Amino acid sequence: MNALQAGGKGLPFLPVRGILGSAYLDFNPAFRVIPDPFRGEDLVVVRALNPDVALIHGSQADNHGNLLIPRRADWPLAIRAAAQVIATVEERVAGPLHDQPDWRLIPAIYLTALVHCKGGAAPTEFPPYYNTDEPHLTLYLERSRDPAAFAGYLEEYVFGGGG
Repeated sequence: MNALQAGGKGLPFLPVRGILGSAYLDFNPAFRVIPDPFRGEDLVVVRALNPDVALIHGSQADNHGNLLIPRRADWPLAIRAAAQVIATVEERVAGPLHDQPDWRLIPAIYLTALVHCKGGAAPTEFPPYYNTDEPHLTLYLERSRDPAAFAGYLEEYVFGGGG
């Protein structure tokens, strides 16, 4: 999250708390330890992350291209950090849409493309539209272990439209 936050703010890095002294630093080159310029103690920083594309899913989009996403999601970080944002949406409505207690409005100006794709977050949950499809997630995990089986899964459920 800190890496996306840095990217969205146009910063080269941000400090991160809680991983100093952990083995995590040995395995992820995006994190570095530097001296805190104010206190002199060691400080962990993470390099900014600026994805080429962020893929997000929303509940509703209006005729102006505005989108509602779950308020509890961290997607606004990715939206600000990414060069392009592609959103799928459960429903198209006339609108206009507004912020709601459980849904945050993302203005159309932040989106590169908007696609009506009912069930676009499946097989994971997207309350209140649908719950997690546990049997399908199990199938996905099983097939993802073998490249040939996973290619078959993609053909059947992603490219072939059998899902």
